[in-house]
Amino acid sequence: MHNRIKAVRKALDLSQREFGERLGVSRDVISNIEYGRVQPRELLLRHICELYNVNENWLRSGEGAMFDEAAKLSKKTEEALTIFQQLRPEFQEYALEQIRMLAELQQKENH
Repeated sequence: MHNRIKAVRKALDLSQREFGERLGVSRDVISNIEYGRVQPRELLLRHICELYNVNENWLRSGEGAMFDEAAKLSKKTEEALTIFQQLRPEFQEYALEQIRMLAELQQKENH
């Protein structure tokens, strides 16, 4: 599992310090896990999966995709909604028009 944790960090292009800080642990903790000197605690594993959209099955067993694409999509949707809600009503209408046009364009390309 230590190699998979390192693979996640590298895929995200983060240093051990950056990866650890976002998880609330030190660089030394990440280093010790990546070199197999210590086993990560259950809470840290769940936090890695939640924070970085990592597929928990892959992290534990190596099976499946590294990242959970469904979770990533919901994060994007969440971000879009947050931004949309902060817009003035006239900008919300404009944003909706743009999204509708993109959806139509995509539909035409798929047919």
